[in-house]
Amino acid sequence: MHRYSILTLAFLLAAAAGAAEAGPPLLIEGKKTLFQRVLTRPGAALAAKPGEAGAKPQVPFSAYFVYQRVQEGGATWLQVGAGSEGTTQGFLREADTVAWNHAITLAFSPRSNRERVLFFRDSAALGNFLNVADPRAETQRVLTEFAAKGRLDPASPVIAAEPERYVDPQKQFYLLPVLSASSTVLKSGFRVRLARVASVTREEVKAAPEPKAPAAKDAAIVNYTAAVMFLIDATSSMQPYIDRMRKAVDEVLRQAEQEKLTGRIRFGAAAYQDDPAKTQGMEYLAKIFADPTNTNREQLLAAMGKIQATKKSTRAFAEDGYAGLDEVLRKVNWAPYGGRYIVFITDASSREGSSPLAATKLSTAQMRTQAQERGVAIFAMHLKSPEGQKDHAVAEAQYKQLTTWHGQGPLYFPVEAGDPARFEHGVKRMATALMEQVRAPAKALQEGAPKVPGVDPMKDSVDAVGRAMVLAYLGRQQGERSPPLYEAWASDRDPANRDVPSFTVRVLLTKNQLSDLQNTLRRLLEAGEKAQLDPANFFNQLRSAAVAMGRDPSKLGQGKARNLEQAGIMGEYLEGLPYQSQLMGIDFNTWTNMSVGQSQAILDGIRSKIALYQRFHDDVDRWVKLNPAAGDGDRVYPVPIDSLP
Repeated sequence: MHRYSILTLAFLLAAAAGAAEAGPPLLIEGKKTLFQRVLTRPGAALAAKPGEAGAKPQVPFSAYFVYQRVQEGGATWLQVGAGSEGTTQGFLREADTVAWNHAITLAFSPRSNRERVLFFRDSAALGNFLNVADPRAETQRVLTEFAAKGRLDPASPVIAAEPERYVDPQKQFYLLPVLSASSTVLKSGFRVRLARVASVTREEVKAAPEPKAPAAKDAAIVNYTAAVMFLIDATSSMQPYIDRMRKAVDEVLRQAEQEKLTGRIRFGAAAYQDDPAKTQGMEYLAKIFADPTNTNREQLLAAMGKIQATKKSTRAFAEDGYAGLDEVLRKVNWAPYGGRYIVFITDASSREGSSPLAATKLSTAQMRTQAQERGVAIFAMHLKSPEGQKDHAVAEAQYKQLTTWHGQGPLYFPVEAGDPARFEHGVKRMATALMEQVRAPAKALQEGAPKVPGVDPMKDSVDAVGRAMVLAYLGRQQGERSPPLYEAWASDRDPANRDVPSFTVRVLLTKNQLSDLQNTLRRLLEAGEKAQLDPANFFNQLRSAAVAMGRDPSKLGQGKARNLEQAGIMGEYLEGLPYQSQLMGIDFNTWTNMSVGQSQAILDGIRSKIALYQRFHDDVDRWVKLNPAAGDGDRVYPVPIDSLP
């Protein structure tokens, strides 16, 4: 079944009323392309005519476009439709709706090193909470009260809490639409963003359920499994490490067999070389030798024995490691597993998307996004061999960025001097630590303050990531839902560890908007490439791009636009979003004075985003129709906000 075929009841019931034809929806004030939208409040009802009896009750958070406003019986009524193509379903009282003009939503980030999010009745109460001396203790007090009573005191400023287990939006579809946001400076001097959100879940708001018995609540933990894919660089210098990896895995698998864990932790292996069509002596670009789903110890070792380093060198010292990661992320079926891990082994940096030799055309940050969207953690074992000394700093910075995990930091483990014996020991330690997660996953459920880092950074990292994996697994198995609340305030950062984000921020773009964005970046790339030869001509190149895209070129007149954001090149759907864009913030004087290297780095980033947006376009399983009565052009994709230009 299509994973998004069962959407929220709010959206499924939105088409209950009869449809009628109308013109386009109303535009948001000051906009030329963005339409007004609303979410229904609890108690809203859809009437055929303003004030007419027999209106059909709507599940809270039904999403509608607004076609017109009319006055009837002293109240303002909205004529609404499920989509933007001109079909309407009826009328809602404006007082029973809340405007949702920017399609910004939040999703809970995996919990490895943060407390559960508390939702507050108003921003003042949230601000007071963030300024208490010990917000972690206060959070635990509230959660303890909720666990004991199954509900909070009606007078409590807290009206809901994040579920104990991770809420997987791909199994239990939910939205936390951002209705408004503001930032504030705490007494500590730390700046945080406060968001007013609504909760869009599969069911109507209900009374808080009675707390479940602990044994029943965690019963699914006995079925917890993990998949570990070893991805190794199989270029000319790597044969000693390939052999050592196979030896280490053999020892770990024998231990797993002795402890009867082979059915619960499965290992696989993949490798990468270079494009055989462009480089002699290469057998493949990237290849999965053993899939964890169907591989026992003998099969795995036999498959790993077929991984052989190339006899000839590749086209550059930096290898196409991201082609290997892409192969493993896309072709391994991660869905059956609670723990999802890739152990990435190499002695060289990887080709960035800007490299003409890179197959994926994706940057390091975009590869990390691809992994995190699938709930996969990447551990990097970087072999700092003497031959690659000049490449070490580049590779280290790259792999620290690639492996950064929510709230934990980089899962990066260098092997000094590229010592094969140290490498073999490191593989065994990592595999053993991952096996421990499967042997005793209940340890990850222990509540309380995050552990103080110990003397073994590798084990600490595995433990932290494992906690997030176990919570996510239980959330998927038990159908954990987002909090049953209507409207509340929350902080975008963990109150006790303010470097850790509580949410990931996404923007719902329609297929039409994503296509427009990709086309805009292509035009901007063309203008930038031409302007590299004559930077002072950048204005004229942008004017040509604006005309080609139907934008207003007059904004590019002298003094009317100080940077690309104000130039009107980008679509209105990006205006006013709560993020800072390096690209859109570039002013024209800065561009003119850039070196060729600086401007080239910006253009390379644009190329990578164009490639990423094509991935989004082709990811058919994640395109969501927010209302079944809407047209295909109104399907949306949850684009991570840091993937925008």
